[in-house]
Amino acid sequence: MVLVVLNVTATFAAGIEVVHPAPESAGDTRFEYYWQLLARALAVTEPDFGPHVLRSATSAMTERRALEELMTGSGKITVLVHGNVADYEKQLLPVYFPLDKGLLGYRVFLIRSETQARLESVKGLEDLRQHSIGQGLNWGDVTILRNAGLTVVEGTSYEGLFAMLAAGRFELFSRGVVEIGEELARQKSDHPELMIEHNLLLYYPLTRYFYVCRSPEGEALARRISTGLERMLSDGSFDKMFQTFKAPFEDEIGFHNRLLIEIDNPLQTPETPRNRPELWFDPRRDN
Repeated sequence: MVLVVLNVTATFAAGIEVVHPAPESAGDTRFEYYWQLLARALAVTEPDFGPHVLRSATSAMTERRALEELMTGSGKITVLVHGNVADYEKQLLPVYFPLDKGLLGYRVFLIRSETQARLESVKGLEDLRQHSIGQGLNWGDVTILRNAGLTVVEGTSYEGLFAMLAAGRFELFSRGVVEIGEELARQKSDHPELMIEHNLLLYYPLTRYFYVCRSPEGEALARRISTGLERMLSDGSFDKMFQTFKAPFEDEIGFHNRLLIEIDNPLQTPETPRNRPELWFDPRRDN
């Protein structure tokens, strides 16, 4: 459970206050797991780094504004979560620890029910190249998919992509395993013909990091968060939290029963810790 403290008293003068972005709506729980990880990482490092307060920002902000607030060091937020993309890694200070063990990079497809029969013949990447995939305009995923020789159709709005799929403008809408179930439930009344494809699991290296400001204060916070996460990995608490996070998506998708198709991610930086298999989920290895 995330510790949220709204008032910092004089007795806390020697501690650190850590502020993460607020949920964008009352029902927005997308980042709850990450703030739980952060709370634990800060707690287990109190003997080394001193006391802390973790709270959410006083008001919600867009992704772009959160980036700007953290870059300028305004103090309105002091940490955020984002994918491991080069632009963020250049503008902010990343903690190179895959918070979701790369689960963000596992993709399944929303399709029209009539399309399933045609996809039964897909046995690998070459077969998948024969089918069109929908993505948002200028999404980083577009570059990744096209780099693998896949056919991508771009839509100008996120919500519009579901209508484009339903209208047959493309065959597959590639979605993350952590988001597709909620999306289908939300879209089903408007587009009852949509379903989750049964057999395929696309993967490219993609994860989420904690990011802080590139400043002395940010560097100190990054060291503390990194120390805490590594300590959690060593004592088993990180993997325990990850398994709890992953379980509902695995039940819904059935990772181990799907054909895994892997492609490269040309957008990842050399600093991505791919040489540490314990930090990455692999459905062929992990049960």
